[in-house]
Amino acid sequence: MPDHPIRSYPAAKAFVSTSQRFCMLLEHPVRDRDLWLADLLTTLAAVYAAAPHLRDLPLPDASEDIPQDFRLTNDEWTTLYTHLKHTLSTAAFYNAHFSPTTASPTDEPSQGDLTDDLADIYRDLKPGLVAWNTGDDRYLQDVLYQWVHYGYVHHWGRHAVNAMRALHELVFN
Repeated sequence: MPDHPIRSYPAAKAFVSTSQRFCMLLEHPVRDRDLWLADLLTTLAAVYAAAPHLRDLPLPDASEDIPQDFRLTNDEWTTLYTHLKHTLSTAAFYNAHFSPTTASPTDEPSQGDLTDDLADIYRDLKPGLVAWNTGDDRYLQDVLYQWVHYGYVHHWGRHAVNAMRALHELVFN
């Protein structure tokens, strides 16, 4: 049986590859935090840059949910969050505007949490990677919908923008 056409689409391959790299960076112990931060910034930027190209694929208007057993449990998310909080330490927090396009000069920035950003991006990407890696093509439309319509446009994409801004400061300043 031939692969589903989505699996052979170069943008899908690029997105999956960079997303797997991003998840791997969060899953493993960090030996050199400065190198890890630089690699994380580059990898997250690649994931973010690859996502809009998935919109060229035929996507459903709505999606069934990816099976629950592919999703992170709250305990798994908390374990990842704790690992990242320990790794980032005091560098976890940054100033941000929730909606920078509507902020006025007198608005006070809110406090962003890089740990939460990274853990939430992971939570949005990982289930699709698990589904992708099963080789069961019946989940592919749902995976793409979750990655693009729900995640990139409405959730993980926003976290990624905030995280990249904070990571850029940590890496280069």
